[in-house]
Amino acid sequence: MATGCDVADLYIATLRELITFMHPTQRLDLKAVSLTHVLSLTGSEDGKKAILLLDDVLVALFNLTPDDNHTIAKDAVLCLINLTAEEEGAAKVYETAKSLNPAFPLLTVAITQITDEKSRTADPWSMVLSNLTRNENLVEEIIIELEKDKKTLPILLKAFTKLDYNKEKAKLHYLAPFFCNLTQSGRGRELACNAKYYFLEKILPFASYEESIVRRGGTIGILKNICFDPVYHSIILNDEDDILHAILYPLCGPEQFDDEENEKLPIQLQYLPETKAREEDPDLRKMLLESLLQLCATKRSREFLRSKGVYEILREYHKWETETGKDKDCLMACLNVVDILIKKEEEIGLDNYKEVEVPEDIADKFVKEDEEYKQNVL
Repeated sequence: MATGCDVADLYIATLRELITFMHPTQRLDLKAVSLTHVLSLTGSEDGKKAILLLDDVLVALFNLTPDDNHTIAKDAVLCLINLTAEEEGAAKVYETAKSLNPAFPLLTVAITQITDEKSRTADPWSMVLSNLTRNENLVEEIIIELEKDKKTLPILLKAFTKLDYNKEKAKLHYLAPFFCNLTQSGRGRELACNAKYYFLEKILPFASYEESIVRRGGTIGILKNICFDPVYHSIILNDEDDILHAILYPLCGPEQFDDEENEKLPIQLQYLPETKAREEDPDLRKMLLESLLQLCATKRSREFLRSKGVYEILREYHKWETETGKDKDCLMACLNVVDILIKKEEEIGLDNYKEVEVPEDIADKFVKEDEEYKQNVL
């Protein structure tokens, strides 16, 4: 029976034979057969490990991504998607591209294809960017590269927000998790909140985009990352209510409020139709609720949220989550926010929750109580 080492050695030997046939000037049939074999190897852990040990294979893949034959180019990019699916592979692919002489402009090629209205590989390249930026160690460097040309972010935003941007029917949904990954870093959040890009204004509608959970989830992830940074709470909680609306709308149902309660709500959330459905994905609902919890950090923000009817919306949401038996984690996340908003500020007795240091034993007790609660509900 072959061991893991034997399998890896076999793959490496096979790959070394294939490299010759993957040169851009080779016959089309030879490139196609060899590339198909490499693509199949990227579907297994052993295959990926073997490929990542051979820089020549990565170089061959890089050189085939601009191939004139669409199938060749697409398969080469698909290989890169699989190879960058985990952090180690993403780092290896990125560093290898940089180390070549001359360096292979991985980001430039990806962005060029994504922003080319006629590109047939725009979608797979957007997935490569999404994979690369999931690696937190690469995010800062990638942002620096993006900022070298001030036109890059605006054109990427245009490609993302204009639904018919790509004439070859590429959807570009994976730009949403790419943007979300950028906001893992402080610099990424700064870019997203920079007024000159109108970034938030442009992406907000996609927090409720029904046609794609990838696009919806990436957008909600951006909002969550920004909410976790208190620096931007004043931008989020503004008189326009556009960001707060984007967070609350997916949590709203068709419930009707009395006139007094309705007047509190952001205008876009008043008198929603009977057909209004809540966000169906529990992970996304939880992210939205966690965003609201972060916005409860200061007295000023809590008072603002109360004045906008957030408690009333979550009261109805809690009823729905309980009655439908949807998700215990979401129910707990909702209660965490409600428990704060339902209290008077005199009861809370502090301005900023984030400045309170909770002893480790008390924090463990809270976690245990939450778990016990979730076991006894729904």
